[in-house]
This record gives sequence, structure tokens and C-alpha cells, in this order.
Amino acid sequence: MNNTSSEKEIFGNNIQILINQRNWTIQHAANELKYDRNKLSKILTGSQNFELRTVIKFARFFNISVFLLFSRLFENEQYRILFPFIESDYMSVFRKNFESSSLKQSDINLDSTTVSHIICGRRNNPTIDTLQHFTENSNTILSELFKTETDKFTEQHLITIH
Repeated sequence: MNNTSSEKEIFGNNIQILINQRNWTIQHAANELKYDRNKLSKILTGSQNFELRTVIKFARFFNISVFLLFSRLFENEQYRILFPFIESDYMSVFRKNFESSSLKQSDINLDSTTVSHIICGRRNNPTIDTLQHFTENSNTILSELFKTETDKFTEQHLITIH
């Protein structure tokens, strides 16, 4: 199943929610984010590929956890405020979560050099389309691979109190 555009659409929708919450135009949001207006517009519709550093930049700016920007649970504002941005090396987070998952390198529909460079840490700013390949042949979603230990702890705490 190829859900690359789906992940980008979720991300775009979630950024749109944050922009709407502030009553900003796309132009105003682009200015605040210091990001190209046309690219931002395409991100909001899920038609623009973008790098991990863009995700981190947006997450930091809006003070939202990186994993949550790829989550359908984002629309629940009460849930959202429990997961602020955490300063972290998100490629290390991604690698650690990948390694502890049931995913296998051989199942990734990318050339083996690219996969190896991402897993071994030689490539630290891949695009979302590239990272999406890590999950497309599994039941894992991209947001799961971006959860920090703090995010996991908070999530587990929420489960135990409900």
C-alpha cells in the first residue's frame, strides 16, 4: 500500500489547523515561518515533498511534537496540548524506533544504499517521501517512528489514566 500522499496530506491538514487557529492567511503564515509561500501552499494540500528539517522547523515554531504533525489525533486540541515540541535528533529517534519495530530493511522499497545511509546515520535530512518508504509495506505509520521517549511516556500515561 502506498500511503505517501496520505502522510503528507495529514501533515498539511495539521499545519492548516494551526494556521487557521491563528487566523492567519497562507502568506502571513509563510512570513512567520520564513518559508516560501508557494511551497507552503503545496504542503497544505499534500502535494509538496519536503525534508525532515522542514517538519522540525514547523514543529518547533508551533511548539508541537513532531510525531503529532503526522497523526490523525492532531485535531483533538486537548490531546495536542499534551505533546509540545521536544528538541531532539529526530533521525536518531526515527532510527531507534525503526530498529525496535518489526520492520526489515529488505522490505523497504528503496535502493539499498539509501536505506543503509539512513539507518547508519550518514543521511540526516531525507524527504518525507523517502522516509515513508520505510512504512509502506507494514502496519506501522510514520508518526510512530517519530515518537520520542517522552512522547511515548506521555502517551502511556494518558492510556493508564483513561
